[in-house]
Amino acid sequence: MPGHSNSFQEETLGRPYDLKLIRQFMAFFRPYRLFIILIIFLIILVTGFELTLPYLTKIGIDHYIFPSARRIEFTQTDPYAEEFKRTYAPLLMPGEKEGVFFVRSEAVNRIRRKDLKSIEDMGALSKARLYFTKKTDATSHIMVRYPGLFATGAAYIFIPYEDMTKLKRQDLISLRRGDLRGVLVIFLAFLAILITTFGFNFGQIYTVELIGQRIMHDLRMKIFSHLQNLSLSFFDNNPVGRLVTRATNDVENIHEMFTSIMINLFRDVFLLLGILIVLFRISWSLALICVSLLPLIIILTVFFSYQARDAFRQVRVKVASINASLQENISGMKVVQLFRREEENYRRFSRINHENYLASMKQIVVFALFVPMIEVIGTVAVALVIWYGGGNVISGRLSLGALVAFLTYLRMFFQPLRDVSEKYNILQSAMASLERIFLILDNQSVLPAKPGKASARERVRGNIEFKNVSFAYTDEEWVLRDVSFSIREGERVAIVGATGAGKTSMINLMLRFYDIHHGTILLDGVDIKEVDTSFLRSQIGLVMQDVFLFAGDIKGNIVLGNDQISQEELERLARYVNADRFIEKLPFRYTEVVKEGGATLSTGERQLLAFARALAFNPKILILDEATSNIDTETERLIQDALAKLMEGRTSLVIAHRLSTIQNCDRIMVIHHGKIREEGTHAELLSMNGLYYNKLYQLQYQ
Repeated sequence: MPGHSNSFQEETLGRPYDLKLIRQFMAFFRPYRLFIILIIFLIILVTGFELTLPYLTKIGIDHYIFPSARRIEFTQTDPYAEEFKRTYAPLLMPGEKEGVFFVRSEAVNRIRRKDLKSIEDMGALSKARLYFTKKTDATSHIMVRYPGLFATGAAYIFIPYEDMTKLKRQDLISLRRGDLRGVLVIFLAFLAILITTFGFNFGQIYTVELIGQRIMHDLRMKIFSHLQNLSLSFFDNNPVGRLVTRATNDVENIHEMFTSIMINLFRDVFLLLGILIVLFRISWSLALICVSLLPLIIILTVFFSYQARDAFRQVRVKVASINASLQENISGMKVVQLFRREEENYRRFSRINHENYLASMKQIVVFALFVPMIEVIGTVAVALVIWYGGGNVISGRLSLGALVAFLTYLRMFFQPLRDVSEKYNILQSAMASLERIFLILDNQSVLPAKPGKASARERVRGNIEFKNVSFAYTDEEWVLRDVSFSIREGERVAIVGATGAGKTSMINLMLRFYDIHHGTILLDGVDIKEVDTSFLRSQIGLVMQDVFLFAGDIKGNIVLGNDQISQEELERLARYVNADRFIEKLPFRYTEVVKEGGATLSTGERQLLAFARALAFNPKILILDEATSNIDTETERLIQDALAKLMEGRTSLVIAHRLSTIQNCDRIMVIHHGKIREEGTHAELLSMNGLYYNKLYQLQYQ
C-alpha cells in the first residue's frame, strides 16, 4: 500500500555478514567471469614469484656467500656407521679415507633428531664449519701451495673457515670464483623475477580496477534505473541526501571492497598457505612455534570484530545523517536565510557532526588496541625464531641462509594479519553499504502493471472515469473518499477546493504516481492498472505550479531529449505559448544555459517553458495543476489565448485557485474534505449559492 514499508532505517540494519547479500552482489560478476579467472591466475603467478625471492636469498647465502659443511668420522668399531650411511647416503659426500664423510650444513636439519643426537654423542660429528667448493685444476694448485689446510672428498675440497684467513687475497678470490658467479646468477634471477612480477602485477591491478570500475558502473546504473521506477511514496519517506549517498559513497565502498579485499583475499590465502608449506620445509620445529601463535591471533581477531562491528555501523549511520542534513540545508538555503535559521541549523548540524565524531573515535580506539597487539605478537614470533633458530644455527642444526629466509617469510606471513584492521574497516563499511543498496534494489514499491491491452494503445481518445475511488497516504487518513466522476473526450473540466481537499492527489492517482486503495480509474474504459505506465504517462501532459528545470539549456528543457523535434518546431511551440518573448531577449536564445532548478529564470518564465514542454509531446490529456497561480497579470493575459489553443481537441483537467482561469471550462467540480460536493458550470455553481459561491467566489472577489 502506498506510503508503507517504503522507507529503510539505517539504525536497525541486521547482521554484518549476510550470505544472501554476497550472492546478490556476486550476480554483478557474471558478465566478467573470464576476467575473474584471469585475475586469479595472475595472483597465483605473482604469489609464486614472491615466495621464490626469500628462497633465492637462502640459496645465495647457503650455496655461495656462506657455503659450509660438517665432517663426520666413524671409527671402524662403530656398528651404527653402516646403517647411518645407508639411510643418509644422498646427503653424504665421501671423504679422503674410509669412514670420513662430509655433509652440507644446510642438510644437517634433514637428519632425524635421534640420529643426529647419536652421532653427536659418539663424537663423530665435528663442530667446526668447513668451507667447501668443487675440485678443479685451479683449486688443486691452491691446495698444493697450502699443504695441510685442505681436506678432500670425492668431488670437493674442504677448508676450515678460520684457516681461510691464511690464504692470500688473490688465491682466496680464485678459490671462490664459482661463488662470485653464483651470487651474480642469484642477482640476475632476482632482477628477472622482479621484472616479471612487475608485469604480472600491472596486469593484475589493471584488470582488477577495470572489473571494479565496470561493476561500479553497472551497480550505479542499476540503482539509478530502479529509483526511477519506484513510486513517489518511496521518495516521500526517504531523504534525497540518503539516496544520493547510496549511489555514490556506498558504491565506492563496494568498489574498494572488491579491489582491496575480495581479490586480495585470494592472494592472501595463496600467500599464507605457500609460506606455511615453505616454513615447514625449512624447519618444521620453527614452523610449529609460529603456528602455535595462530590461536591467539584468531581469538584476538574475533574479539576485535565483535567490538568493532557496532562502531562501524554507527559511523556509517552518522555519515548518512550528515549527508542528509547538508542536502536539506543547502537545498533550502533561501528559506534558511529568509527566516534567520542559521544559528538553529548550525546547532542541529553541530549535534549530528559531534555524534559522528564520537562514533569515529570509538572506532579509532578499537583499532588503536588491535593493531599494536598484532605487532606485539609478530615481534614475539620473530624473537622466538631468533632465539630458537639462532641456537640451531650455532649448534649446526640449521643453516644461516635458512634462518634469514625463515625470518623473511615470517614478516611476509604477518603482513596480511597486520592489514586485518584496515581490511575489516573496508569490509564492514562495504557490507553496510551492500545492505543499504539492496534495501533499495529489493524495495518493491514499484507500481505493478499488467500487460497493456493493444486496443488501449491504439485508441486513446481521452475518456476518464473515476469509480468509487478512495485513497490515503497513510492508513485510514483518507485524502479521497468514494470519489466518482467521468470526463468525456475533449471536455475541459476544472477541479477547485481548499488547500488539502485532495485536488493534487486526484492528479497523482491518474498518473499512477500512487495506487488507489479502493475503486477504479478508467482510461477509455480500460483500468489504468492494465495500461503500461510509461505509455499512460506519455498520453498525459502535466504542467505543475512548481516547475522543475534540469541543468542544461532552454532547448533541452523543452524537448527533454526528443531529437525528432526540429528547431523550427521548437520555435513554433515557444511562440504558441508566448515563451519566445523572453527567450529572444536571452544572449544565446535557445542555447542559453539553464542552471539547476532554473535559478536564473523567473517563476513566470519557468512556467511558460513548462507549457511549451507539454505541447512538445502533443498529449491526448492535459492537466494544469495550479499552472497559472504564480504568473503576474500581464503574463497571464499573454497565455490565456495559448491555453485555449492548448486545450482545444484535448481532454483537459485544470486545478486552480484563481477562478478567472477556469470560468470558461465546460464543467467545474468542487471538492471538499476528499469528496465532490458540487458540480456544474461557473454560472450554475454561482446560482447554487453553495461552497463554490460562499467559500471560493466570495473570498476572491469580495
